[in-house]
Amino acid sequence: MEHIQPYLDYFSANPGWAIAIIFLIAFGEALLIIGLFVPSTAVLVGAGMLVGTGNLPFWPVFWATAIGAIAGDQISYWAGRLFGDRLKNMWPLNKYAALMTKGEEFVRQHGGKSIAIGRFVPGVKAVVPGIVGMLGMNQPFFIFVNVVSGLFWTAAHVFPGILLGQGLALAGDLSGQLLIVVLVLLVLLGVVSWIVRKLAARLHPYTQAALLSVSNWSKSRKSRAMHRFGKAIHPSNPRAPAIALLLIIGLTSLIALVDVVSGFILRDAASNLDVSIATLMSELRNAPADAFMIPLTMLAERPVIWAVAAAMAGWLALWRSWRVSLLLLAVMAIAEFASLNLNHLVASSETISRGGVTSIPTLMAGLVFGLLSALAGHAMPGWRKSVVAAVCGSLVAAIAFSRVYLGAEWFSGVLIGGFLALVLTALFGMVIEAIPARRIRPLGLVGVSALVFMAMGTFYVDTNLSNAEKRYSADTLTQTFTADEFSNGDWAKLSARRVDLAGAPEELFSAQWVGNLEQLETSAQKQGWKSLPVWRWQDAFFYLDAKAPLQKLPPRPVLHQGLKAKLTLVQDVSENPQRRLVMRAFKAHALVSVEGRNEPVYLISITAEAAQSRIRLYAMPKTLQLEANELQIAATAINSVPDVRRLAEPKGPGKPFAVILAKP
Repeated sequence: MEHIQPYLDYFSANPGWAIAIIFLIAFGEALLIIGLFVPSTAVLVGAGMLVGTGNLPFWPVFWATAIGAIAGDQISYWAGRLFGDRLKNMWPLNKYAALMTKGEEFVRQHGGKSIAIGRFVPGVKAVVPGIVGMLGMNQPFFIFVNVVSGLFWTAAHVFPGILLGQGLALAGDLSGQLLIVVLVLLVLLGVVSWIVRKLAARLHPYTQAALLSVSNWSKSRKSRAMHRFGKAIHPSNPRAPAIALLLIIGLTSLIALVDVVSGFILRDAASNLDVSIATLMSELRNAPADAFMIPLTMLAERPVIWAVAAAMAGWLALWRSWRVSLLLLAVMAIAEFASLNLNHLVASSETISRGGVTSIPTLMAGLVFGLLSALAGHAMPGWRKSVVAAVCGSLVAAIAFSRVYLGAEWFSGVLIGGFLALVLTALFGMVIEAIPARRIRPLGLVGVSALVFMAMGTFYVDTNLSNAEKRYSADTLTQTFTADEFSNGDWAKLSARRVDLAGAPEELFSAQWVGNLEQLETSAQKQGWKSLPVWRWQDAFFYLDAKAPLQKLPPRPVLHQGLKAKLTLVQDVSENPQRRLVMRAFKAHALVSVEGRNEPVYLISITAEAAQSRIRLYAMPKTLQLEANELQIAATAINSVPDVRRLAEPKGPGKPFAVILAKP
């Protein structure tokens, strides 16, 4: 973020330059041919993100984009009206004869709608305005469609960026580390989606010659199997590109699998890369990201994955595709067997014990969604198979990332699971290419699989989340003190201030509480404080109401060293209904030994909050300067707890006003 922040600060201080750049990008994108080389989508979505993060104003960005797009199309239209058919022979349009021909066909096919539709179609959008002018379209009609479609096009580019920017701003409010995790995951999903879509498109123009050569070579062999293989991949076979693509994926994944597994076997240990990535992820771990990553990784556990596999097999059996159904279950069983045996190839040691050699959840999730993509690709026409493959691939990539993020497996183990899933998926895909697709019913298969995945996933996460949170909890270093040590000054070794995940010190802690929090909670409630549940990500939906009163908004989801507050209490300020006090208790990495028991230590923070609307899109409480009388209100709530013992009474600035031992 430190590399991006200077640019954000510059555009915030000089919004005029940013608006000018946005106008020029939108204008250039709409000009004849020039628009082919202008990265409008990335820049305009990025501008929307700056609006969403509060670095640029909304309306100037919106109108600069809209006016630039409308003006660019208008000039291109006038060029077509002015030069007519001569336009096609003028430089640089004469270098793009095929594109001009394609644009003319597009306009003749869609008529007046081509202006609006063409804005969203790569390639032809750079020539459609000039072509409709060249063909003599009525100017008032063009202006009307140009303006209306230009506004819609602007909204389609700017608003997604604003929403993404708002999400990143909220992530930034929670922590710097969460923002990094979100950005890494978004980039990973974007790259995976792009790769999958390119592969799903089969690279048709580049494969025909290679298929013909391999087919002729295979047919020249005496082996009957080779002859059949050569016939299957001949370009005259409409399924040949798919078979070739699956073969390439399978062989490449097999080579990579052998390479990574052999590295584990030879070292009998995790690689330096594994350790480095694990260390990086442990530093990035934080409570808000955990609240998303733990449920995500649970979706790849056996009950969910096998429920989806059973649903797929059941659907295929329902439509009498018995062989494919049995083959699917057999491949899943082979994967289970292979993963368990692969984990026994390497001797159990401390360095490789993290999840074993293979990430079984990554393997099983990759396999079940890989099989679903293979079946959809076998039976679906056109672009639909690419969409299914991209969605499935992105989901598996997100699950694999969650395994590494949570420290459940080494990065190499996740790679092994992914490569093994690709090998088995490729084999399955090549086998079913010989089976008629009519009994697969791909839309129903995808729909049933998605419904079972969501239903079973929701049920499994709801019923097992608490156990999973313990299983995937981050390792922490806990100090233990005796009561005398703690009373005589060791309490000062704990954090004096709340520390956010970017490492910045925030408000002072006002008290240290040793023991159970129930006494504090009960006493505070008697004095008008309201106890709130632990903050969860679902609470963020309350912030989407920009006009919500402060009483309807949950307190800010602040953290201390990556941990959420174990107890949150709020009390309205009677003199000012737009202001409230928030008391939070964060668990410290410390225990105090009292009469043979180890009591936990909690750090108590007191803050004041007020509602704040962000560009009328959402409301996030902001932290205010705490007044002396407000601190006294909180001090009274803590000091009035009956049957407690003071371990220390610190004095002076930067010291808590009480260090209290609760009654056992």
